[in-house]
Amino acid sequence: MYCKKCGKELEDGAEFCPGCGASLVESNLTYRKQSSKGWDAGRVIAVIFGGFMILVGLPLAFAGTALMGVTSTMDDGSGYIGVRGFDFETGTQALVFKEMYVEDVVIDRVPGSVGRYWVPKPSDFIKMKFTLKSNNGKEVFVGIIDEAHALSYIGSARYEAVTEFKMEDPFDRSPYIAYRLHSGEKITVDPLSVNIWEAYATGEEVALEWEPEGGRYWVVIMNSDLSPGVDVDAGLGVRAPFLNFIGKGILVGGAVCLAIGVLIVYVGVVRRD
Repeated sequence: MYCKKCGKELEDGAEFCPGCGASLVESNLTYRKQSSKGWDAGRVIAVIFGGFMILVGLPLAFAGTALMGVTSTMDDGSGYIGVRGFDFETGTQALVFKEMYVEDVVIDRVPGSVGRYWVPKPSDFIKMKFTLKSNNGKEVFVGIIDEAHALSYIGSARYEAVTEFKMEDPFDRSPYIAYRLHSGEKITVDPLSVNIWEAYATGEEVALEWEPEGGRYWVVIMNSDLSPGVDVDAGLGVRAPFLNFIGKGILVGGAVCLAIGVLIVYVGVVRRD
């Protein structure tokens, strides 16, 4: 053995070098990681911000899943979401759903070159389908007419108007329906002989699809032969293509918020430990 400092030869068991006096005993050093000082500002911020993102993400993910589930459950197989099979009847010649108001989509200007080719309208966002099935074996007529033409056609006629329709839930088969009798004269003009309808259909079982425009409309249901006693099972469906995209967008947004929140908490708290 030799001294690491001066190189002098050493005797076995020597604790000091006889040449330079350096200690020949190597001490065992123990290294200890500095202990954490508790919850510093970084951890607190990570928990607050990460927790906020998680709290935002959870309801968004739930809402997106719920919206997609509802649209899927209530889809009639052709893309329309709605209800059907509700019994409406009257002893008069006509059954009327009054003042269905379709508000115009007003956009002053679509930015860029798109505005020169596309001016938004209600039918770009929503389509409607009315389904009817006769309960008395008679062929029925259903038509959609703007309020001004409706007043000129049956404004002075005797008919019943549906004034209230209440459902406890989407699967309620016995909703509350209120009617109001409008006194007047007998309808004598065949509805198919006048060109005043926005859309119409006839038959014992019909499905009338309509792309609405802005305005006030009535839905008129009659027997095609103008006989009194209208009795039908009716339904209404709405096709709103953007609903599915909204549901998916909300779900994806919620999932992203959840992922970001979990990552922040993990890196800011768990990983630092």
